[in-house]
Amino acid sequence: MGSRLDRVTKNQWFVLVGGVVGVLALVAALTGPVPDLSKDETSVKSLIAEPVGSEVTDFALPLDAPLDLLPQSDAGFYCDATMTDWLRRFGTETTPYHGIAVRSAAEDGAQLAIDNLRAVDVERVDIGPVLHFQCPTGGNADIAVLELRLDRDRRARQLVDGSQDDTRPFAFNLEPGERGNLEVRLENEDGHSYTGRIVADVSAGKTKSTVFLPLSGESTEKFDRVSFGKYSRLIVQPGRSKDLFMCELLAPGFTKLRRGAGDEFDVFDCTLEKVRSLLAEIGRS
Repeated sequence: MGSRLDRVTKNQWFVLVGGVVGVLALVAALTGPVPDLSKDETSVKSLIAEPVGSEVTDFALPLDAPLDLLPQSDAGFYCDATMTDWLRRFGTETTPYHGIAVRSAAEDGAQLAIDNLRAVDVERVDIGPVLHFQCPTGGNADIAVLELRLDRDRRARQLVDGSQDDTRPFAFNLEPGERGNLEVRLENEDGHSYTGRIVADVSAGKTKSTVFLPLSGESTEKFDRVSFGKYSRLIVQPGRSKDLFMCELLAPGFTKLRRGAGDEFDVFDCTLEKVRSLLAEIGRS
């Protein structure tokens, strides 16, 4: 038995394998467990971004749109599919809140950092007078609500507790496999409409890249922020019954971005005749 063991231990392959095992044991002792090379490490390409529907869809309708032909919604104060199709046929859809679902496809490694979300390739366009028709849809991950002011600062800031008075620079980190949601609110008060794209910087370790973020709405590649101009004081929504709308009227000088307190806006049932009368009154102001 002893001579056989002596022959095995003197074999050159036994000595080589034994040396390799010894080196690996020493490396593991000094550096910890050997990483699982089958797992995808974090890189800037780990970001997966997809558009998700917003809770509100707005439409810009010509002032003479035939609202008397608007199909009756079966959803009460909400727009059903038939009504939405009609609004798209006669008007322009403009999504105020763009939802973006993000996740890290990495299985191991560092955090994926997203920041510096901004509007690029922005163009300012003028449109004629339009009526603001709004369709609330009624509606698990972490969510960041961002405000992007197209008329002032095209770099988004994150709202703290949903307040426009309390903001901070946007930064969002994803651990490997983690998911999150971004909600980008496009705002402006200068009476112009805007088109453009949304991008952000994505970092993984020391590597950084600028990526395009797809948006909810009619086009995932760009946004169309339609200004309702002076008629933005009036917001029309589906009403509680046929031929009856829900109207919201802001006081002169106020917009959705500059609401006052108390009685500076009013919500009430209104007929088509009342809608036409309010539009004419605003037009004369």
